[in-house]
Amino acid sequence: MKRLNYGFGLGVAFLALAGCFIAFFYLTNLFVSGLGSLAKRFNVPESVVGASVAAIVSSAPEMGASVFSVVEEHPDIGKGTIVGSAIFNITLLIAFSLWVRKCVLDEKVLKRDGAYYLFVVIVTIVTIMDGVLTRWEALTWFLLYVIYFIWLFKDAINGKFVPKEEFKYVPTKKAIFYTGIGIVGIALSAYIMVRSTIYVTSTLGLSESLFSLIIIAIATSIPDLFVSVQASLKGMGNLAVSNAVGSNIFDILAGIGLPFSFVAVTHIHGSIGLSAFYLLLSVLVFLGVIILRKSLGKKEACVLAAVYISYLFIVILF
Repeated sequence: MKRLNYGFGLGVAFLALAGCFIAFFYLTNLFVSGLGSLAKRFNVPESVVGASVAAIVSSAPEMGASVFSVVEEHPDIGKGTIVGSAIFNITLLIAFSLWVRKCVLDEKVLKRDGAYYLFVVIVTIVTIMDGVLTRWEALTWFLLYVIYFIWLFKDAINGKFVPKEEFKYVPTKKAIFYTGIGIVGIALSAYIMVRSTIYVTSTLGLSESLFSLIIIAIATSIPDLFVSVQASLKGMGNLAVSNAVGSNIFDILAGIGLPFSFVAVTHIHGSIGLSAFYLLLSVLVFLGVIILRKSLGKKEACVLAAVYISYLFIVILF
């Protein structure tokens, strides 16, 4: 009878996880449309809306996972989701985007987004080298995101190169409804996802960090993957890459920085510590590829995909 109960409970938990992943996909689309339309209603420049809304909103599932992992006192789920998602985005997500269509990147994407992301990864590694993340260190990460956002905002206002996301504008009342549904739906889905992850990992004796680094990270990155691949198919390769990098900057600095600033000390160990160093390798390979090759296509996609596959082997084996 116990085995039947465990089996039933696990079945429900896995179904709940699958439901959350599907919900994230649809809810982020509603959230982007609603928030973007509201921003336009309040006369926020379209260039600013297009440059910021997609990257931030598509990262809402990761932010939700981080927030509720802190609330439920299982921080490894939040940290694992964000670090794993960041590695997925900069390797496999961009690989998919390049595979469907070749891209010639604007060097300004490299100079601003790529350089700042490298800085973010270095700050991340230096900060957690002692095995802990303090409240003040997490708050500093969040402030670094505020600086990046202001930089992006000024570039958009001044007409400098900022890839813009295209999305459907809706009337104000519908925009408010979409935004509300997006916030509440993503928050509820993130909570259910965290609780289901706790149940699955504790029942099967799995590592929360490893499960989150791979399964949850990939699933929560689906909205980002959809945005980037669609942009690439439309010939907007710069947007595809910029969205992935921008989402990573938000995930690490805001997704970890803000929720974990409410925790005095968070310990970093095991698979998450190893993965943090893989963050550096992934960004160095990514930057190396786009520096050496002006036109990016299937060969470069294979290189980035190989980096992610090697990461999976390493994190599972060690």
